[in-house]
Amino acid sequence: MPDAPERQEPERETMTIPKLAERVGKSRTLIHRLATNPAEGWPAPVFKPGSSRPEYDVAWFDQYWAQRQASIRQGKRTDLDQPEE
Repeated sequence: MPDAPERQEPERETMTIPKLAERVGKSRTLIHRLATNPAEGWPAPVFKPGSSRPEYDVAWFDQYWAQRQASIRQGKRTDLDQPEE
């Protein structure tokens, strides 16, 4: 009896840094800076056969970006305050 074929994981959708930047409307420089900063906790990139361009899991990135955007708080403007007399 032939061996059962091994079940392979479905391939996850991945994108390069320029595509991720385009996806969220930010610069490639920002996304690259986030990806290479150890404090941001990005996973190791994957490389497609024959390519040297790092790619990242899109589902992970979408979750990461949503959390990042939710944690950003705008500062209070102080230039509109009236000086006290």
